[in-house]
Amino acid sequence: HFSEHYHPVSKAIGHLATIDCLFSLAQVAKQGDYCRPVVKDNQQEIIIKNGRHPVIDILLGEQDQYVPNTTNLSRDGERVMIITGPNMGGKSSYIKQVALITVMAQIGSYVPAEESTIGVVDGIFTR
Repeated sequence: HFSEHYHPVSKAIGHLATIDCLFSLAQVAKQGDYCRPVVKDNQQEIIIKNGRHPVIDILLGEQDQYVPNTTNLSRDGERVMIITGPNMGGKSSYIKQVALITVMAQIGSYVPAEESTIGVVDGIFTR
């Protein structure tokens, strides 16, 4: 008998999953002192002031060992960054932090930073 109601139930589950995701993003933003990013569709820039990695920030909690980073990329200024340093120096964490903050801003979420201005992004590339 379940197969008769599969499509309405599937649709309801999809809506509940969306609500759960939005609620979770709101709850984390409230607990983690996140800021509302400015998303500009007419500018190509990523400006993040004192950004934090959203996962590492929660894992470390009160220890305050993760140093916030500022990123300033724009079409008219720095367009590319070459990140170097020793092994286990935080290069990957920094790259993932910028990518996660960018994606979070694109979906309308608050982001773990003091201030953030991000243009519309259609791709994120790292190597």
